[in-house]
Amino acid sequence: MTWLDSEKILDFVAANPALRDTVARNLFRAWYVPFYRYGVIHGDPHLGNYQVRKNGDVDLLDFGMIRIFPPRFVQAVIDLQRAIETKDEALAADAYRAWGFGEVKGELLETLNVWAEFLYAPLLDDRVRKIGVAQGAVYGRETAMTVHKKLRELGGIKVPREFLLMDRAALGLGSVFIRLGAELNWHRLYHELIDGFDVHALEERQRTLLARHDVPR
Repeated sequence: MTWLDSEKILDFVAANPALRDTVARNLFRAWYVPFYRYGVIHGDPHLGNYQVRKNGDVDLLDFGMIRIFPPRFVQAVIDLQRAIETKDEALAADAYRAWGFGEVKGELLETLNVWAEFLYAPLLDDRVRKIGVAQGAVYGRETAMTVHKKLRELGGIKVPREFLLMDRAALGLGSVFIRLGAELNWHRLYHELIDGFDVHALEERQRTLLARHDVPR
């Protein structure tokens, strides 16, 4: 246990509005750098689990929900973004398969892509903008309901555990950015992390990290 001399994130931003986007940028990196470099995420991103120091650095609290992903899963997350950006259905199907969805094609592929397009939208838009809006105080609710209804019509689908955790975390983080009112170029922040991505290099970094801290793979 370590004492952290930091403030609640919304209180800090209210008192220091000029540092709002600095805090959001630090938060983005605090969550995504571990994922793209080591395949690890802090799986419970909500306002109660973040605090901010006087200089805008972010402290993460509550490490009760940590997930270590296989490197191929991280590669698939990047592949799906590229597939959505280039409208490459074959690459999208490969990415879903790597995520654990099995064979995805036809209307099922189109339906899952509706959700993927929503999640990736801020990362595809090369401009300063807000992350999105919250319908009924829940980020992504309207899109999720539309996709869920269509999936039921198609007979349903078994959703992999990895996807559920990743999806929940991404929505939670997006909700934090909406509450902050952050306006950043999310596209460029994302590409700072994934340009030059090498799945084999991630695998080696992950192996070294887990061995150093005696964590079973």
